[in-house]
Amino acid sequence: MTQSQAQIGNLTYNAAGECYEALVTFHTDEGRIRVACTHSAPLDADPVDVERALISDALIGQDTPNRLRARLKPRLSERPRPAPEPKTPLHGAVDWLRRIGGRAA
Repeated sequence: MTQSQAQIGNLTYNAAGECYEALVTFHTDEGRIRVACTHSAPLDADPVDVERALISDALIGQDTPNRLRARLKPRLSERPRPAPEPKTPLHGAVDWLRRIGGRAA
């Protein structure tokens, strides 16, 4: 599974738990994987450290059972397109036979 970019969305600070909470999205060949994650830190923590910790927590959470996550199918624009059929000298005849007979090779 190839992972491209991780995006952090819905970042909030939970003052009661003194932690950051976010939804991290990984874009893969099979679609998008969204993982809920947290990072305990004070409100004035360095944003780069918080981002790194949230992505790290989400990476661990991808494979952890009983972890809140969602897998979304790729969008139509993200799906690989089928390769066009090669043109042969008889290509037009085969298409014509398919249209009239429905079962031509």
